[in-house]
Amino acid sequence: MSPVVERDNLVIPEFQLILVDNNENSQITERLCRLLSEIGSVSRFPSIDTICEPKQNGATRYLIVPMDDQTPEPTYPFDRCDPLTGVGNRAFFYKSLQTALLELSSPFALVSLDIDRFSALNHQYGQAIGDELVKALAQRLMHFQPARSVSRVGSDEFCFIVHFENKQTQRVDVRHLINHLLETLAPAYQIGSHEVSLFCSLGIVLAPQHHKDVDQLMNYANLARKRAKHTHGHSFAIYDDNLDRHSRAATALEPELWRALQKREFCLYYQPRVCLKSGNIIGAEALIRWQHPLLGLILPDHFIQLCERTGLIVPLGYWIVEQAGKDIIDFQHTGLQGNISVNLSFRQFQDDYFVNTLERLITPHPTKPQMLEFELTETALYTDEAHVIQCMKAISDLGIEFSLDDFGTGYSSFSMLQKLPISTLKIDRSFIAGIGCHADDEEIVRTLIRLGKNLNKNIIAEGVENEQQRAFLVEHDCLFGQGFYYSPPITRDAFIKLLNQQSAATAL
Repeated sequence: MSPVVERDNLVIPEFQLILVDNNENSQITERLCRLLSEIGSVSRFPSIDTICEPKQNGATRYLIVPMDDQTPEPTYPFDRCDPLTGVGNRAFFYKSLQTALLELSSPFALVSLDIDRFSALNHQYGQAIGDELVKALAQRLMHFQPARSVSRVGSDEFCFIVHFENKQTQRVDVRHLINHLLETLAPAYQIGSHEVSLFCSLGIVLAPQHHKDVDQLMNYANLARKRAKHTHGHSFAIYDDNLDRHSRAATALEPELWRALQKREFCLYYQPRVCLKSGNIIGAEALIRWQHPLLGLILPDHFIQLCERTGLIVPLGYWIVEQAGKDIIDFQHTGLQGNISVNLSFRQFQDDYFVNTLERLITPHPTKPQMLEFELTETALYTDEAHVIQCMKAISDLGIEFSLDDFGTGYSSFSMLQKLPISTLKIDRSFIAGIGCHADDEEIVRTLIRLGKNLNKNIIAEGVENEQQRAFLVEHDCLFGQGFYYSPPITRDAFIKLLNQQSAATAL
């Protein structure tokens, strides 16, 4: 039996009741919102138990709705509540962040989070499903205990604050915390008949180390989030001053990028892939460089994100494929039989003429298509799964193979790896670096090798830096790798020289 509710008190927090005048259905939402605004707070409830209908002269006059609130949840001022998710809005979060900065009773981290490829998900499932995904994500964030002041600050963007007890261990603590959060967010979301996987990128800024005003802190967090998104996706980055300097320097280069492509200032370097048993070169990875007329050789870390953002990555990607095809002809003359891999961006898959353009680029050259390999990250795979699979199969029909970069850092499923035409898995360098230092990393490497073998994939280790790593990999049946232990990325001519030396040594 519901408790008695007086007409003038339509919201009673201790009983968690809402009383609605059923005679004015068309005005229910407007009147309730006005009332809640006057009260000054709104509580969110996960479920409705029963509806009791008190009668007045035989007709329903009010609906008394008791709510079952199983978990204590924060309340937000009505004018600072996001209407879709029930969490705080941008105004609420700015106020919370301002308070945290003024008090600084304990060190804290500002976390900025958004959904990777959200526009593609909206396009694939529709806006209604997109809204439900945003609501489901908000619920997971609300139940992530360390998070405070969870707020939706954009269509798919959330921010929250995490407090720490110890400033000295804050950076280590936040890494553990965010890794745990990524695991919490990883399981698929069931929205109606759809099971959807969400991947998120997070940017973190620590206070009081970067004790600035609210706008500057938000800018730092967003800068770190963008770095995480462009690096891998479904990962995080922590802001530091180098990141800001890097961003400013990159932005200064932006106007010059298109000119650089027109004036052929870009060039390809090649990092050899080797047989870890014999040391023989069996292929290479093509890596872009910018030979700037004033600044000298610029590494891709300083301009690739700008290319992604400006759309230059699409024509630049085609140039890379065309140039690699020309270089492969010269490599074949040295006797090289292995693959030359080229990195593809997820934005290239969004080009409607992607497959046709690739076919046009490789047809004029007497290059064996099977010597060209395209290297993808999981970000590209999950941009638009159906479209990507269609493109990959069409490209495979041209004789071009695929490899998956940074294997082990994302959330590739067995089914995804089985249905995509991927022939090679590249174990991420972060795990290889732990060989001889961290037992956990060694076990991860062993597991990834076994997994790849069970899926009938070739395995390549990235970032092989020393003999201990090489020996460990060979012992556990990973036979191919690349890294500075053998060679850094080198020019086309230097790579041809290495190939000729190898060919001459083999002839002896």
